[in-house]
Amino acid sequence: MWSPIIGLLLLLLPLAPSSASYIKYPLEGNVYPTGRFVVRMNIGEPLQPYDLDIDTGSNVTWLECQHPVYGSHGSPGVKRFYKPGPANLRVYCKDPFCASLRADLPGRRPRCPRKDPHECHYKIEYVDMTTEGVLVNDTISLSEGRNEVIVFGCGYDQRLKNPSPTQPPAADGLLGLGMGKVGFVAQLKAHGVITKDVIGHCLGGSRKRGGYLFIGDYDKLPSTGMTWAPLKKYGLHYSPGQATLHLDGQQIYANGMNVVFDSGATYTYVPTQIYKPLVAKLKAILGNALDPVRHHALPNCWMRRGTVEPFDDVNRPSGILTLRFDNNIVMTLLPKNYLIPVENNIACLGILNGSDVGQNHRIIIGDATMQDMLVVYDNEQGRIGWASEQCTGSATTSRL
Repeated sequence: MWSPIIGLLLLLLPLAPSSASYIKYPLEGNVYPTGRFVVRMNIGEPLQPYDLDIDTGSNVTWLECQHPVYGSHGSPGVKRFYKPGPANLRVYCKDPFCASLRADLPGRRPRCPRKDPHECHYKIEYVDMTTEGVLVNDTISLSEGRNEVIVFGCGYDQRLKNPSPTQPPAADGLLGLGMGKVGFVAQLKAHGVITKDVIGHCLGGSRKRGGYLFIGDYDKLPSTGMTWAPLKKYGLHYSPGQATLHLDGQQIYANGMNVVFDSGATYTYVPTQIYKPLVAKLKAILGNALDPVRHHALPNCWMRRGTVEPFDDVNRPSGILTLRFDNNIVMTLLPKNYLIPVENNIACLGILNGSDVGQNHRIIIGDATMQDMLVVYDNEQGRIGWASEQCTGSATTSRL
């Protein structure tokens, strides 16, 4: 999900963290048909479970919310609404948290009315929806026996731009993992919960559900096989800089474009000047083994010929995409990183035309491309890394 920044703040007393402090959460979800990967967090007094869409493309953390004055206009299929009490609504417009929100939001910034106190309102526009709400504070359980007070968004008005009858039910909210002054992970570090501002996720592929998310100094990263690229300055987003896209070694478009990693985006987006020639070339390559077919899931789909178990052999030497960054850094994408099984013998292209949603000058790497891949956002060393991995979930673990 592409968005400006709010974030999630923790109000914590300084603590003395252990030498390698981290939290590791299991994830649930998939690219299709769910369209998201969620982490379950217990929030409120008493603690209640909420499934939050993990989003490295945004610092916005908010829950679908029933506001005592503004009510709620929730996303389709919401299962749980957070209901703040009077004590939770005391994050006022002149509060430092609201000031940080205004500093991180580009363009229009919420203004404080003359009459104080006044709740800190925000309105955020994503590629596919908008959300409006106020900042609140409440308790979150970070791990067994460790509860803290946080500031997050009470999203009382969510509206899809292009609602669809096949839209999967919405999550209970969003966990913003992007960079920024009020970022979730940055605040965890600033208040001593973790020692390092590092995030990683491993999203399960099409035959599995879930995966895992870690926050902090996770000490089980692979010692070999990781490709690292320096983070480039590109707003508050995780970007290794510009890259050119190649198919089987052939460059698709002459110019490089900025690349952003965004776990809140279900699919990968490329501008139309890349998308059209890419689709044409893929159709020619995939047509040797697959037949084009219409499917409601996505614009470009294929059906397997014969009775071979669906798409197990698509990782052949042809149809390999590569993103080539500066300093000879390469990200290799096999067909399993862009072909999404939607039925037993049908798969669809998980790369969409970004120009259709206003993304004309950048490449957004979404969940479809990051399946069965460990991706690490290392804000300590200013780098982003990736490696192929079979992603499976596990119980919540922590070292705090």
